[in-house]
Amino acid sequence: MLTDNKMLEIANKYVSQIGQEINIELIVFSEIKKSYGNVYGYVAKDSTKHRLAGNGPFLVKNDTGIVIQFGTSDDVEYYLNGYEDGTWKPSTHGVWDPNQN
Repeated sequence: MLTDNKMLEIANKYVSQIGQEINIELIVFSEIKKSYGNVYGYVAKDSTKHRLAGNGPFLVKNDTGIVIQFGTSDDVEYYLNGYEDGTWKPSTHGVWDPNQN
């Protein structure tokens, strides 16, 4: 079971990789704690200069560290409820394994 600090470290690594791809410094914000992991969001560090689109919340699973990207068309509770009851599944490009990158 990963600690909150380890999950935050993974979240920062994930967001840093996205920031490098788009050449914008990003910061992690918010945290929703669940029994299976923590949910984070991110924004541009300089939000007056950069506005992001498609930066939905994501889950860091506390058993594996795998990141699951949620969508942006609904609020986070929609995705969490679907994840929990098995009615929502991430696309293959919406999963990131920190151990393989």
